[in-house]
Amino acid sequence: MPVIEISGDEQGVIRVFAISRPMADMARALKQQPKKALAATLLGHPVEDDDFELFAVSDLTGVGLSGYLSEGYDVDRTAIRKDHTRLDALDGYVLLLFSRVGKTGTVTLAPAPQLTLIGTYAEPKALHAAAPIIADAAKPYSGANSLPRETGRTRVGSALTGVAVLLSLLLIWWILR
Repeated sequence: MPVIEISGDEQGVIRVFAISRPMADMARALKQQPKKALAATLLGHPVEDDDFELFAVSDLTGVGLSGYLSEGYDVDRTAIRKDHTRLDALDGYVLLLFSRVGKTGTVTLAPAPQLTLIGTYAEPKALHAAAPIIADAAKPYSGANSLPRETGRTRVGSALTGVAVLLSLLLIWWILR
């Protein structure tokens, strides 16, 4: 497979690779080493855990790879429709590579011969931007600065209440005696 360059400013792109190795070999390789190490070997470049997904297509039973991309990653359905047959015909293992692999700058991949690039798909960008909130209450540090003072109870009032209760108890005791 030819060299693939991913620029550092690329965002929201998913590359789908088919891995042409027997399922048993892949399962054994995944038991012997972490997914990250296996993906780095297949891509010819170091990767982080959030740069890729490596899984068996059989894990997507009922959804299919095209459904996983369109529902899970919101990839444009027209782009998926074009490759629908090819995506859903895949078996074995696949590797999804996200453009964040180039977050530190341009990346040059030298994929192993077992990898076949099936397609490159863009995640959609937001169709609208939210208008900024201009209310005074939305400004930083615009909340109340101090706790409100408790109204009502004072020490004198509490003392008078205590004296009244004590007198009432003494009066009841005197009447009952």
